[in-house]
Amino acid sequence: ANGLDPLNNFCRRWYHQSQVKNGMLFIQGGMESFSDRSVVQYVYNYVIAINMSTSWDWKSNISEIAINLTTPLQTGNPVPRVQSAVLFQGTPDDPQIYLYGGVTPSINKSFPYWQWPTTNQYTLWGFNTQSYNWIQYDIFSSVPERPSWGASAEASDRGLAFYLNGLISNESSVSTENLGSTTISLEGMVVLDLNNQTATNRSTATMTDGNPRVRGGLVYISGLASKGVLVTVGGATGRSPNLNLVSMNQVNIFDVASLASPDSSTSSNGWYSQTIAGTAPDPRIDFCLVLASAPDNSSFNIYMYGGWDPTQTNKYFDEVWVLSLPSFSWIKIYSGTAPRFGHTCHAVGNRQMITVGGLDNINATDYCDWEYKSVAIYDLTEGESVGWGSVFSAEKAPYQINAQISAVIGGGPNGNATKLLPYGGWSNTLVASLFTGTTNQTAPVPISGSTTTPALSAPSSTKSTRKGAIAGGVAGGIGVIAIICALILLKRR
Repeated sequence: ANGLDPLNNFCRRWYHQSQVKNGMLFIQGGMESFSDRSVVQYVYNYVIAINMSTSWDWKSNISEIAINLTTPLQTGNPVPRVQSAVLFQGTPDDPQIYLYGGVTPSINKSFPYWQWPTTNQYTLWGFNTQSYNWIQYDIFSSVPERPSWGASAEASDRGLAFYLNGLISNESSVSTENLGSTTISLEGMVVLDLNNQTATNRSTATMTDGNPRVRGGLVYISGLASKGVLVTVGGATGRSPNLNLVSMNQVNIFDVASLASPDSSTSSNGWYSQTIAGTAPDPRIDFCLVLASAPDNSSFNIYMYGGWDPTQTNKYFDEVWVLSLPSFSWIKIYSGTAPRFGHTCHAVGNRQMITVGGLDNINATDYCDWEYKSVAIYDLTEGESVGWGSVFSAEKAPYQINAQISAVIGGGPNGNATKLLPYGGWSNTLVASLFTGTTNQTAPVPISGSTTTPALSAPSSTKSTRKGAIAGGVAGGIGVIAIICALILLKRR
C-alpha cells in the first residue's frame, strides 16, 4: 500500500472476504490499516495466501504471501475492490474460488487504490488459486444487483452457493450511484451454480415477511432432510442506523430439495421456521459461523463467534455459542473479554476454527490488532478447556463432541445424542415433516449413523478471545462504517 509492505506493515483488517481451498487460506478485499510509526488506512490491493497444509504458530513461523491484483486479460475490466462481499469455495476439482457481491468502501477517495464503483454487469468473479488469474462472469440477466452485507453459505458437494438478502447502496455499482444516502434492502436468495457459473433468485417472502435481513449468518447442513438444509440465524432488518435485531430464539430453515420446484405464490417456497425454547444468545450482527458434525451424524453443531449490537452503546461480544441440531439447543461454551466483529472464520485441520481479522470496537482503527498476523485458532472439541491460541495443527485428531455440548444433548464424544427434537416439539407439522418424514410434532429425527459426511464444513465466520488468545470479528453498521472509514491518519495507541 503506497510504499508500505502488505505483510510487514500490516496493522488491522476488517470487512474482508476469505476462503480455504486446496490447503491455502485466501484473504481478499475489505478495509485495512498499515503501520510505520503511525497508522494509515487504505483499500486493500492484494490477495493474501496462508499455507494451511502444514502446522504453524502465527507468532513465529506462519507462511504467507501477498498476491497483487491482476486485470483479466480478456476484458481489461478491473477486479472490484470491495468489502462485505463473499468468497465461495467452488467444487473440489475447480481451481477457482469465487468473489460475489460487495460494496466500494466509503472512505476518502484520495486513498491509494480507492476505486470508483464498477459495473454490475459482472458481480461474479473467479480467482484461480494456481495461476492467480481472475476471470469475470456475466449473471446480470438473472441477478442484476451487486449485493452486500447479506448472509452466505455453500453446498460444495452440489456446487451450489447461496446469498441471502443483503442490500445495495450508492457505492454498489455504477447503476446505483444516484441513490445518495439511501440503501435498498434486497428480497430473495441468490443461488449460484458454480458448476456452470449461472444464477437464479429464489423468493424469501414467506421467510422475511417483507423485511429482508442483513448481516446475519447462514450455514448449509448436508446431513439433514433429503438434500440438506440451510439454517439462518440472527442479523437485522431495517436500515442503519435504525436497525431491528432478529431474535436468536427463532431460526429459519430452507429445504435445498425445494430448488427442484419453481417459486409459487401458494407455497412456502422451501422456507420453514422453528422456535427455540430456553436460553439464547443476545441478538447481534456481524458474527461468523462454522459447522461441526458428530461422527455418527446424531448432531450438527453450528459454532457462532463474536458479533455486536449496534443499537446499544459498547455492546460487543467475545462469546462462542453452539446451536446444536436437531435438538435446536443454544449452548454457550466460551466467554471472554476481548470481543471481535467484522471478521471471518473457517473450519480447518479436522477440528479447529480459524478466525481472520476484525475490530474490537468502532474506534479500533486507531491502534493495531495485537494478533499481528490477523489470525487465531480455536479447538472446537476442547472448547473452553483450551480456549484460543496461536498454533494451527494440520493433523489434529478428528472432531469429537465437546463435553459442554453433550451435557445438553446427551451422548458422548463420538455422538449418540439422545435429544433428537426441539424442546416442546416441532413448531408445526411442516417442519416435523421436513426433519422426520412424518407430521408428528413430537417425533425424533431418525439417525442413520452414517459417517460419510465430512465432520467439518465451513460456511460463514467466527471468533473469540483476544488478549493472548484468538481474534474474530463481526461487522458493524453501515453508518458506523462510514465513520470508521472516514479516518485517514490515526495515531497508534
